Amino acid sequence: MIPSQIIEEIRNKSDIVKIVSEYVKLRKTGKNYVGPCPFHSEKNPSFTVSQEKQLFHCFGCGEGGNVFAFIMKIENIGFAEAAEELGSKIGIAVSKPTASGVSRTEKEKLYEVTLLAAKFFRSSFEEARGQAARDYLRQRGIDEKTAKTFGLGYAPEGWDHLFRHLISRGVAPNLIEKAGLTLPREGKDGYYDRFRNRLMFPILDTRSRVIAFSGRSLKDEEPKYLNSPDTPIYHKGEIIFGLSLTKDEIKTEKAAVLVEGNLDLLSAYQAGITNVAAPLGTALTVSQCKLLARFADTVVLAFDADSAGGAATERSIELLRGQGLKVKVAELKGAKDPDELIRKAGPAALKLAIDAAFPFLEFKIKRVLARHNPSEIEARSRALREIAAILSQEGDAFVQKEYAKLAARPLKVDPDSILAEVKRQKFYFRGNDKDLRRVTEKPASKIIEAEKNLIALSVQNQAVLENLKNEMKIEEFSCPEARSIAELLYAADLTRTDNPSHFLLENLPDETAKNFLAKILVSENADNPETMFKDCLQVIKTERSKSKIEALKIELGEAEKAGESKKAAELLLALKNEIS
Repeated sequence: MIPSQIIEEIRNKSDIVKIVSEYVKLRKTGKNYVGPCPFHSEKNPSFTVSQEKQLFHCFGCGEGGNVFAFIMKIENIGFAEAAEELGSKIGIAVSKPTASGVSRTEKEKLYEVTLLAAKFFRSSFEEARGQAARDYLRQRGIDEKTAKTFGLGYAPEGWDHLFRHLISRGVAPNLIEKAGLTLPREGKDGYYDRFRNRLMFPILDTRSRVIAFSGRSLKDEEPKYLNSPDTPIYHKGEIIFGLSLTKDEIKTEKAAVLVEGNLDLLSAYQAGITNVAAPLGTALTVSQCKLLARFADTVVLAFDADSAGGAATERSIELLRGQGLKVKVAELKGAKDPDELIRKAGPAALKLAIDAAFPFLEFKIKRVLARHNPSEIEARSRALREIAAILSQEGDAFVQKEYAKLAARPLKVDPDSILAEVKRQKFYFRGNDKDLRRVTEKPASKIIEAEKNLIALSVQNQAVLENLKNEMKIEEFSCPEARSIAELLYAADLTRTDNPSHFLLENLPDETAKNFLAKILVSENADNPETMFKDCLQVIKTERSKSKIEALKIELGEAEKAGESKKAAELLLALKNEIS
C-alpha cells in the first residue's frame, strides 16, 4: 500500500534512540542504550536499544524489532499507521491510498464514528437544549473558554437522539454499538443511546483522536459518571484524561499533577495549572503509569482529601515509583478536592499546595501515625514496625536516618530504635529484595547458541551467508526460530537491500522469530566473523557427533541384551567409525 521507497526513507531517517526516548527514559551503556521496558513491569531495566543497528530488544519479556515494530507495539497500531506516525515525526508525508474499493480498517471507521459523536454532543451543548449543561458548568465555575478547549458537550434527554443522528450520516448500527455509544433494546429490535441527559467529556488519546466519552449526570442519576465501555480503540486502564492537551506542558515542566476527577482537572487547568491529568476515576494502572513516565520525571498526587483518596494515593505511589518516577503528595487543607479548594480559596491556594507537596515517604509515615493511637504503648509499637518496614525499602542510609528522626518524636522513642528495627527487618526479609522479575531460563544447548551466532553473522556479512548456505541445509537447524530465519535468509537476495536485518524483521511471518532475530542482533558484533563462523560450525559438528555416539551406545547395549549379535556388530562398527 505504501511505496517501498517511502518505507525505506522513513526507516533511514528515523533514529530509533530518539523515537524510543519519547516513550522510555534511556541511558547509554557501552554501545547500546537501556531503560525500563514499556511492554512489561520490571525493577531492573532490561530493555535495550542499539543505535548502530537501529533495533531494540527486551531481555525480560522478549519483545524486539526495529523502529516500525516499536511504534506498532507501543501504539497498538498496524504497519501502515506506524509508517504514517513515524513519517509525521520526521517530516515525511505518507499519502493514504485513494483508489476506489480500498477498504478502511474497523479502527479507522470507529475513530470517525466517535468524532461524529463528539461534534453532535458539542452542537447539542451550544443549542437551547444544552442550557442545563451550560448552567451546571457555570455553577461549578467553569467558563466557556475552558469548555470549548476540552470540547465539552451535551447528550440530549431522550432515547435515541445520537443514534438517529449517526444513522442519518450513513453509520451502520452495529458500528455505533461497537463504538460504545448505544445499547441493543432488550427483547426488541433497535438500539438506544448509552448517554442521555449528561454533560459529555470527550476522551482523547495522545494523538488527539476522540476514542470514548465520560458523561456526568445532570439530575443526580446513578452512576454520577458514566464512561464508555472498552472498545477496539479504547481501553480504560491505558488512557489518562486530559493528557492529549497537557502532555507538552508536562514534558516542559518534567512534572505532572495527577487529580482524581474530570472537573478537578478542568478547574486546575483553568486556574493556570496546565501540567495536569486525571486517571478517569479509576484506580491507577501500570499502563497509565508507563504513559505518564513518557512525559514526566515527577508526579504530584492531588487526590481527594478523604479516606478513599488517601488509600488511592498509597496504591498509586508504589505503581508510579515502579516506573522510576519521583512522587510527591499535595495536602489540600480545608477542601475535599482540588476543585473545591479553588472555589473556596482561589487558584493560588492550589498552586501553593502543589508547590509545597511533600515526599511520598513523609506521606506514608504520616498515614501510619494517623492510624495508631499515640497514647497507647502497643499502638506505638505497631506503628514503629510499620514505619520501619517502609524505611527498609529505602536504600539511602541518610534518608532512612532523617525520616527516623521525623517519626521518633510522635512515637516517643529514640531514632536509633527505629533504625534498629529497620536493620532487623532487612536482615529477616532480605529475600524479598531479590528481583523476581526474571524467570531463570534453562541453559541453552551449545548447538542452539552456535546456530544463533551463525544467523547473526550471516545477516550482517554476505560472505558468511554464502558459506553457511554451502555448509548447512535449512532442515539441519535444530532451533525452530533459527530455521524460520534461515528459510527466508537463504531465499532472499539481500544484496538488493541496504538493511538486511530490517528486511528480515519486516518479512518474517512469525512474531517469535522476529523477537529471536532482534535479540541476537542487538548483541555486540564479533571481532573476527570468519573465525567465529568456523568455531560455530565445529561446535555443531562436535555436539551432533556426541549425541550420535550416545545414541549408538544405547542401541548397542539393547542389541547385546537381546542377543542380536549381527545387529550389535553393525552398531559397533558404526560406533567406531563415528568415534574415529
